[in-house]
Amino acid sequence: IADPISLLAHLFAGEAEPPCRDAADANDDGALNIADAVTILGYLFQEPAPLPAPFTEKCGVDPTDDDLECNSFPPCDG
Repeated sequence: IADPISLLAHLFAGEAEPPCRDAADANDDGALNIADAVTILGYLFQEPAPLPAPFTEKCGVDPTDDDLECNSFPPCDG
């Protein structure tokens, strides 16, 4: 649950922005907000449909065109 907690800390406590904002957009609506944390927690604890692509792959490109960037994604950087 570290990902939704980190996102909530960014959104509400002024913590650092996720290094890959596009990956943090869990509901793929093109914005980072509380709905993304809720989507991740729902996936983890309620077992709904999988998260949007490229969720099932280790590294991949978000097929949805939006303004979110991915400055760094450590597992894919090397």
